[in-house]
Amino acid sequence: MNVAYSFLDERLIIREVQSNDDQQLGELIQRVLEEMNAPKKGTAYADPYLFQLSAYYAYPGRKYFVITDGQTIYGGGGYGDLPGADSLTCEIQKMYFDRELRGRGWGERLLKHLMKEAKNAKYEKGYIETLETMTAARNLYRKLGFTTLKGPLGLTGHTSCPIHLIIDL
Repeated sequence: MNVAYSFLDERLIIREVQSNDDQQLGELIQRVLEEMNAPKKGTAYADPYLFQLSAYYAYPGRKYFVITDGQTIYGGGGYGDLPGADSLTCEIQKMYFDRELRGRGWGERLLKHLMKEAKNAKYEKGYIETLETMTAARNLYRKLGFTTLKGPLGLTGHTSCPIHLIIDL
C-alpha cells in the first residue's frame, strides 16, 4: 500500500481550479463534510456556488487551488475577501482533502502555498473557520502559527463553524 501512495504522491500537482473541476470538487467537499459529521446548514456544504468554484474564484483577490493527478481531484483550498472585515484580511476557504490524501503533508503544502499567494495579493492576515471534529486541521493551523479568536470575524455565513483562527501573513 505504501508503494501505491508513493506513486500517487509523485503524480500529484497543485494548480488553479478549472471549470471542468467544479462537479468533482463540489462532490469532494460534500463527501468530506459528511465524513466529519458536519452540519449541512451553516457550512460550505450549503454554499450556493459550491459546484461553481472556478467561476467564484475568477475574481481579483480570490484564488482556489486543487491537488490533482490530472484526472482526480484529491483536495483543494482557496482564499478570498472576507466580507465585514478590513480589506487586508482574507479568508482561507474550503480546504478539504480526500481520505486517501490526509496525513501525507499535502494540507501543509497547500496551506503554505495559499498563505504565500494571499500575501502576494496584498493581504496581511489570514482568517479561517473550522469545526471541532476537524482535529488534524486544527493541529495544522496551530503548527503554522494561527491563533484562536474569541469569536467570528466578518460575515462568512458559516454559522456552524465554532472555531475561529487568524494569522499574520
